[in-house]
Amino acid sequence: MRLRPLPAACLAVLLCVALSSCSRQEEDADGTPEPPVGAAVDPDPGEADESSPPPETAEEERPFGTPVGWASQPLALPAPEDEETEDGADEDAVDEDTDTEDAPVEHPGVTGGEAGETVTATDVEQLTAYLEAEEPLVVEVEGDFDLDGTVRVASDKTLVGMGEGTEFTGGGLLVDGAENVVLANLGMVSEGPAVEIRGGAHHVWVDGSTFSGGEDDSLITVADGADHVTLSWNHFTDAESAVTIGGGDEEPGALRVTVHHNFFDGTSERHPRAHNAEHVHVFNNYFRANPEYGVRSAHGSQVLVEGNYFENTPVSVSTESEEPGNVVTRDNLLVDSDQPEPRGTVPDPPYAYELDDTVNVPELVMGRAGSD
Repeated sequence: MRLRPLPAACLAVLLCVALSSCSRQEEDADGTPEPPVGAAVDPDPGEADESSPPPETAEEERPFGTPVGWASQPLALPAPEDEETEDGADEDAVDEDTDTEDAPVEHPGVTGGEAGETVTATDVEQLTAYLEAEEPLVVEVEGDFDLDGTVRVASDKTLVGMGEGTEFTGGGLLVDGAENVVLANLGMVSEGPAVEIRGGAHHVWVDGSTFSGGEDDSLITVADGADHVTLSWNHFTDAESAVTIGGGDEEPGALRVTVHHNFFDGTSERHPRAHNAEHVHVFNNYFRANPEYGVRSAHGSQVLVEGNYFENTPVSVSTESEEPGNVVTRDNLLVDSDQPEPRGTVPDPPYAYELDDTVNVPELVMGRAGSD
């Protein structure tokens, strides 16, 4: 029997709908992978998720992409002090019409030395001269450098390794009171701190580098009133301590630090450990085989830990017993690691960021973190 035109058309439409539905079901089956067998997911803290900031466009390729986190945030700075005239009189006193109430200056966020020239340092002497210069500079390096001590980094500088095997040994980098500094794509093997950020330094971005050594010191320290710092896409290995933020004598209101997409590879502790920190945001990091602990909040610090992958880390997140801080955890994935020990409340950061699926963090971080 031959079908009439209208019923035949209806039958064709129904057949197309059925095939389309099957196709969508197959696509859904290939979606987000399930967590590993035996993994525990950090429980949802409830109201904390309601105020999560909207996602941001993914970072561009390092080292000259857009930084995410506290280093990218504007910061109001005190107004500069009035300069004196040659006879010692204050300029405002000379001109009675001058407004004596100077408005505070706002730092827009880290850009490093992009406003200046690009130079190449081929030895430690050149490197030291460029990094200590007053003008903005992008300093490119390649090869091995024996620092033979501490090298200071002045304001408005970008230091970037340009090839495979760029390595600093025999010392470390000190950002003391400087602002607007980018350190990227470096390999550092240090007997002490590899990078120290202190003395009220602010807007410092450490990205895409590999750190090892340290002995009894943390590989990176952020202390003494430093502020608006981002540590991203770094590889920490062969060390006891990775990152220390703050200390017992810190004044309140500083130490706002973002720690994201780092690979804490077998390091024992301090990933980070925060003391008196105004706000520390730890997200999308990969913790693997850290025998002491992952993250610790102490001395009233405010620490938000989310979207991290903890593997064989016995104590994932904790507070110090005698002088605890606050810590909020959410959306972390725990493999052979104990549940975290949250305490108190912690506000969300003011910046937008994109949170990667926690189950994908190991592959994502191992594929990109560290120097080339």
